[in-house]
Amino acid sequence: MPRTLLSALVVVLPLALLAQSRASGQEPSLEVFYTKLEPKDEFKYKWKDKEAVANAGVLRWEVPETEFGTNGFDRNFTGYCSEVLVPIAPGKTYKFRMNSIYAPSNYGLADDNEKAPGAARRRATYVQELFGRHFRDPMIRAVNPVDAVAFQAALWELIQESEPAEGEPKRDLFGGDFRADYDPAKAPAFVTKAQEYLDSLTGDDSTFYSNPDTRGRELIRLQGIESANGLLAQSQFALRYAGGGGVGGTAGGRALTSGGGGFLPGGGGGAPLAGFGGGGGGFGTGGGGGSPTTTSASPPVGGSSVVPPTTTTTTSTSTPPIGGPETPETPPTPPGVPGLFNFPPGSPTPVPAPAGLILGAIALGTLGSWRLGVRLRGKK
Repeated sequence: MPRTLLSALVVVLPLALLAQSRASGQEPSLEVFYTKLEPKDEFKYKWKDKEAVANAGVLRWEVPETEFGTNGFDRNFTGYCSEVLVPIAPGKTYKFRMNSIYAPSNYGLADDNEKAPGAARRRATYVQELFGRHFRDPMIRAVNPVDAVAFQAALWELIQESEPAEGEPKRDLFGGDFRADYDPAKAPAFVTKAQEYLDSLTGDDSTFYSNPDTRGRELIRLQGIESANGLLAQSQFALRYAGGGGVGGTAGGRALTSGGGGFLPGGGGGAPLAGFGGGGGGFGTGGGGGSPTTTSASPPVGGSSVVPPTTTTTTSTSTPPIGGPETPETPPTPPGVPGLFNFPPGSPTPVPAPAGLILGAIALGTLGSWRLGVRLRGKK
């Protein structure tokens, strides 16, 4: 090996390893821009006999161009709300932490309850089965608005119904502590469809791995955390490509990689349209653990391996908020860096990871040093 090449490697390899270790040691988080709620519909419900109204639908998110990594998400992706008491508004940027779907606090269950881990795994299995049987990705195909809104209503029922002292909670939108506030015979079409979704669930989430719209992805919970602008997002259930980033243990004990994308296209595309009001969600107190990458229908045993955050809990109020935010007068513009990434609408956006940029620069520098050494030897 030429002496110049060897010297270059001696200098740059420790720097590369240091940069990679710092990147992998960071707890993954992501700042995303909320564009709109579409499709949507008004959902009347009762929580322990208290009446409330929320906008139910599909939340549309965009990873800003200022975010190099996407933690496995497309640049444009959808989410489904899980916290009704935390309002959000379109045209703003929110920050999330990657959490496990198996954490008891996601479902309002006390972590110190010995039955909580098992109950959380059962609920997570039903949630994952709901995605497997009935999720259709509105980013890649036309979705029936009734079906899309029904999906959110069914998800709320799975998350929010109180855990009984014995047995499983009922998956019934017309009974229990969380219920649709309609006469069953006169309920809107999306509520009736949501109950059909719930009736189809069996406790077997193997369909998650065969649904073409979920295959190759993992379901995680995005825990809302306070961003630099002081905003706190309602937590979400969302899909990302498996192994796209995260912390904690997995079903196979394999640590997930930090960051996402590398030099591969990040997916997504078009510019956001005018926003609609943000919807409701569940009553969970947040929290959660590591983000598992599962390769079979069996969830990880033992629950979360990361301590749930204690600074972002939701405090219940006597009167839940009514409705969502107003539609903005002008289409929201996601933050970006003018001149840095300017791609035409609809084109895939590359997502270079910081570690990838460093290694690329190292490779170019090493190659240049080797070529210089060859030229110098040729002149002697």
